[in-house]
Amino acid sequence: MSGLVGIYNLNGRPADPILLQRMIDRVAHRGPDASDCWINGPVGMGHVMLQTTPESLYERQPWLDESEAICLTLDGRIDNREELILSLEAADFHLRTDTDAELMLRAYQRWGEHCPEHVVGDFALVIWDGSRQQLFCARDILGLKPFYYCLHGSSFCWASEIPPLFEDEAVTRRPNEAMIAEFLSGMVVTNTETVYEGISRLQPAHTLVVRTDRVVTRRYWTIDPHRQIEYSNDEDYAHHFDELFSEAIRCRLRSHRPIGLELSGGLDSSCVVSFLQSSSSAHPQDRDRFRTYSLIFPGLPCDERPFIDAVAAQGSFPSNCVLPKPPTMTGFLDDVLRYQDLPDHPNGAMNGSLRALAGQQGCRVLMTGAGGDEWLTGSFFYYADLLRTLKLGTLLRRLYADRPLYCDRYSHDLFSAPLVQFGLLPLIPQSCRKLGKWLLRRTQRPDWINPRFWERTHMTERLRQASYSPPFSSYAQQDLFSSTLHGLSIHGIELDERAASAFGLESRHPFNDRRLIEYALALPEAQRWRDKPKFILRKAMGELLPPLIRERVLKADFSCVFAQALIAESTAAIFQSLAVSSMGWVDGGKTWNVYQAMRRCYDHNDEMYRFYVDSLWMIFGVELWFRTFFSGDHCDPLLPALHEAVS
Repeated sequence: MSGLVGIYNLNGRPADPILLQRMIDRVAHRGPDASDCWINGPVGMGHVMLQTTPESLYERQPWLDESEAICLTLDGRIDNREELILSLEAADFHLRTDTDAELMLRAYQRWGEHCPEHVVGDFALVIWDGSRQQLFCARDILGLKPFYYCLHGSSFCWASEIPPLFEDEAVTRRPNEAMIAEFLSGMVVTNTETVYEGISRLQPAHTLVVRTDRVVTRRYWTIDPHRQIEYSNDEDYAHHFDELFSEAIRCRLRSHRPIGLELSGGLDSSCVVSFLQSSSSAHPQDRDRFRTYSLIFPGLPCDERPFIDAVAAQGSFPSNCVLPKPPTMTGFLDDVLRYQDLPDHPNGAMNGSLRALAGQQGCRVLMTGAGGDEWLTGSFFYYADLLRTLKLGTLLRRLYADRPLYCDRYSHDLFSAPLVQFGLLPLIPQSCRKLGKWLLRRTQRPDWINPRFWERTHMTERLRQASYSPPFSSYAQQDLFSSTLHGLSIHGIELDERAASAFGLESRHPFNDRRLIEYALALPEAQRWRDKPKFILRKAMGELLPPLIRERVLKADFSCVFAQALIAESTAAIFQSLAVSSMGWVDGGKTWNVYQAMRRCYDHNDEMYRFYVDSLWMIFGVELWFRTFFSGDHCDPLLPALHEAVS
């Protein structure tokens, strides 16, 4: 993990070194090990480094080629290093070092703007190419590394976080109503905008080229929708998966310090830990490299201590069980002030105690099970695939097996409601579906959103145009791709990276390896789901998993953490007098009614409270951000004291 900042004056005006240093100072927390900058005429590039690999110990950025015409800054990690080195050496590129920065620069020299297509890993990068007089930027396929930018007048500036961009006095702070509408409605589909007008995010899997006369973005990666993996038996599928999963873990083990392993007790993180336990049994010298970190919730339904203990008991890694960091108004306001953005979600903020302990024990890397749910769980839209191919017996068995997963949502009609939504509706002819979607979107506005605000921000049109997906032949694959890469998922990824960086940690996610993703989406649905979700993962791991984990189906639900944050006295006071209502964005009375309905359900142990908390939290986050930066007249009396407490 590192921090990037920079300026490019398109009119040729020299880059301001004082401004560049101020921008660097605003991301100093992202890189405590080194800080440097490079200025050449109209271009200024800054970098702060957090050393997380052995190679990074002697890496210096910004990185220049021999001619000093090409300069690179990289926040990231390359995971297909051996393949990349062989390819570069075969093309007669002679490496001065084996750092990730030099590998990325040489990849640009060989493949130009197509270089990200050849790199597996998590990265955001900026390259100034003096020979072409252009700035080249790129972001990894899932947006695991952040990249913000602003084009104002004749200047282009960029940063790993939003605050450095406001160091330029020409960058004004104005609310972006369209993006705010997405957050307030809970329908976040855009992954290029921010809550500020004029400040953008580079979309995942895209490059951006800045020249004096134009700015061009290009998608460099997507899934091949026509690729299908077909083997004759389950063992071959599992063997292929095991090869990819093993490599996805192996290539993420580069670290000169102990590696922390998040162990939630869920299937995915348990698989990562169990795999490394097995590997360390064969290589005892590796045992001291790893330690596990787990959150426990004594007395709450979401406590997963028995599952955590079952995995920890299999190996000899030091195991750390930590109580969650209590979500507080002070903590959420601290997020808003530090990042000048929306606060973290409560289920993310509670990881603060876990991350703090990992950092205190010397870890710079925290490996997780993130991505397993997204790529391997399967999709209810498989019902449509089964109906289309008239596999009615399989459909009935699947509906019966799926009952525990949707019984809360469809408690009065377990079979027909999911069958209609995920089986019949997708099969309606396209022309009829367009009419149906149009009619649906006319009523899609949440009741608490002001109708005029909805229309003014063109939300209906945004929902229609925002999604990108290649033309899959399978409804299940289409759903997996689009639901995992939509705006809300990317927002969650960005919040997770931001939170880890605050503790000097780099999160690494083996399940989000590009090669594993491409394989998972090319699988038959029966490999993702057969009687239980993640069939292929259970098959590949086999006896490495404790039986308690291997047979587990349901996940812990952390909605109670959201609810507890929302029912706090200071939060309730904010919902009683919303500045976003005064702006005409939401109906304050209707929002308060939703809040009270959530509280009643929660107080009476009615599980329906879970269906309110996500939307209410989005409203709270926007409200807290808006009051902090735009609405002094509407500030709750509590906020000035909180400002003082976290300043």
